[in-house]
Amino acid sequence: MLITHGGSKAKLFDWVLRDDSIEIKNENGRQENYPLSEILAVMNWLSKRFDFGWFPLANNVEKLGEDTEVDGLGVAILRQQPRDISHAQGASYLGVILEHVGLLEWNSKHRGIQWRILHHMENLDELRKTIKEGKALP
Repeated sequence: MLITHGGSKAKLFDWVLRDDSIEIKNENGRQENYPLSEILAVMNWLSKRFDFGWFPLANNVEKLGEDTEVDGLGVAILRQQPRDISHAQGASYLGVILEHVGLLEWNSKHRGIQWRILHHMENLDELRKTIKEGKALP
């Protein structure tokens, strides 16, 4: 069981890697599914824009819908699944999972949540292995 970084709005959730997808279910029954191929594309998009620098959660529902959200994790997800704002809002879960397995580092803030990439993934096999083992290799 993990928890999002939303302070008083934080949500508990479970996740599992199944059939090359991360399946997430939160305490309210909300479910999201992120194929590893999508996660790799998201990480590559973030890497091109931020390299090893900090990037925001960027998953505000109104700003995503109006295409005015700043570049960050939510926007990176939305670029992979255009018009699926609910899926992009799942960034708050996916970011915590990627942090948990050692791919991202969190800025330890509950407002102004940001992460930075600790390890660039070269391909799906490397990403799959990292997630299965639960830690990124140095």
